[in-house]
Amino acid sequence: MTYQRKKSGSGPYAHFAVMPVVMIAGALTCAPASAIDGDTFTPYVTYGVYYDANLLRLPEPAAQSDRWTRAAVGIRMDKELGRQRITADLSANQSNYDNFGQYDNDGKDLLANWKWALGNQFSGNVGTSYSDDLTPFDDYKGLERSMRIQQKNYVDGSWRFHPSWQLNAAYNRFDLRYDTQAQNPSERKLDMTDIGIDYLAKSGNKIGLVARHIEGDYPYADINSYEQNELKGKVDWQLTGKTYLQFLGGWAKREYASNPQRDSSVPSARLTAYWKATGKTAFSLGVWRELGATDDLAANYARNQGVSLGSTWDATSKISVDGLILTEKRDYNGVAVIAGIAPSNRDDRYNNAVIGLTYKPTLHWRIRASVYRTTLDSNVASATYKTNGALLTTRYEF
Repeated sequence: MTYQRKKSGSGPYAHFAVMPVVMIAGALTCAPASAIDGDTFTPYVTYGVYYDANLLRLPEPAAQSDRWTRAAVGIRMDKELGRQRITADLSANQSNYDNFGQYDNDGKDLLANWKWALGNQFSGNVGTSYSDDLTPFDDYKGLERSMRIQQKNYVDGSWRFHPSWQLNAAYNRFDLRYDTQAQNPSERKLDMTDIGIDYLAKSGNKIGLVARHIEGDYPYADINSYEQNELKGKVDWQLTGKTYLQFLGGWAKREYASNPQRDSSVPSARLTAYWKATGKTAFSLGVWRELGATDDLAANYARNQGVSLGSTWDATSKISVDGLILTEKRDYNGVAVIAGIAPSNRDDRYNNAVIGLTYKPTLHWRIRASVYRTTLDSNVASATYKTNGALLTTRYEF
């Protein structure tokens, strides 16, 4: 028997918006060490041991713990050809669970980007990303293994037609699919097109405007297919030598051809501040209010409001400590998707906290340990859960 909780992340790439703390910690762990000068290809290996007190994200007392290991091999590429730069990262991994052996899996990941430049006026990127990994248990709870395949192809470019002005354009294609069902209603294809203009101050700061059009296609649940138009202002501003601000905010309008009563038009914004308090200590603060995606047939969308606070401390040249606290409130809009289903009045409060330590014995080798706590409090009893976990990982680059 399978139970799948509907996603409520924000934006067109909703499943990336709010990662569980264990995934954030894992991403920090796998961050590459500084490339050695002259290196074009850098092979690496990683190994980690993980523990979670409530692997399937179930309400108490149904929680069950597990321990698992994950090993990976990969290779990074970083090559400059004149003003062009090509980077890539290809890896394969294997995970094995102690108790839930049915979730054992082999995964793979690819990142590739060509950062191009033509003269002094034109520049941009062409790239792709691909991942084939176990579906996070926050999104899927089932006794059978579910692998999630994600692929993103993109191209963007800028034309600096004046020392103080720049035109921008971008196109992204995102595909999400699963291997557990031949026709999974959560599978989607998103096409996103951006056009915009930036004012470039002599100080290096930037103010701009971006218009975005999104076409969301759900091949096996056409009732969820939509078109979305956004108009947002953006700011990248160095307030002081130690403080930097990023802002993106404006209006988003989503329309559903199959069910116009689901149409929505709401403001959304995200502000992020970075503060380099000392030479060894830094903080980041994020605040957002955004339109979240949902596949729930009893709700049109989720309005997500959240705050996050992160910090890093370089205790020594080899030891660093980091922490993250995140809280997000998700209010589900009470418009039913189809007749016969009562509108949702669901409200969630999602909390994450993690603290980790990274030790770098050599330039090529790093070790990381971290602990985390994740909770989801909801007025839907079956969605409520809490868990604690820990991980110990190592990475070596040749």
